[in-house]
Amino acid sequence: MNSIGKKIYWLQQLGDFALRLEYVKSENNVADIYTRQSPGLEASLNTCYFLRIWEALGPFEWDLMASFANVNRTPEGNPLKFFSRYFDAHSQGVNVFSQQLSFLKNLFCFPPEPVIFMVLRMLYSQKKSCVLVVPDVHAPWVNFLKQYAETTLLVAKPYDKRAFTITHPTGKRVPKMYASAMIAVKVVF
Repeated sequence: MNSIGKKIYWLQQLGDFALRLEYVKSENNVADIYTRQSPGLEASLNTCYFLRIWEALGPFEWDLMASFANVNRTPEGNPLKFFSRYFDAHSQGVNVFSQQLSFLKNLFCFPPEPVIFMVLRMLYSQKKSCVLVVPDVHAPWVNFLKQYAETTLLVAKPYDKRAFTITHPTGKRVPKMYASAMIAVKVVF
């Protein structure tokens, strides 16, 4: 940090200009539409795979962890209501972990693997049923998931190139492959 700070200082001195920091709230930051999208982290479930889950375990009204770029849609093409990680003009709120879910119905969630147990604990604490897309792995959260699993559906086999995509930095959608099978699990608490 010290080294970076010195470079910035000398750049200002030599260039005869001054930098000024200013906090801008997310909802007022016009750059957020570009900076808040994390294309490499926001995996999307391809529509035909999501619709298979919809047919077997749906319908759904809410996508608990999404962004406008990857929110799932109804068979008619309408986006589900969703909670986003950052401010998003289209979302119903920010940070699903800070939301009261008691009045919501027909929940769907495709959480990043590091937060799966947090999602399960939140759903458990609020006594909410939900369909989750998770890897079929041996992880600490699996026993808890199985204890409340009502139905399980295979979504994709390991290394399936068609089920999931991410946005490449160039803007093009590219396949996202998982080393394990991916399953949809309906949990009922």
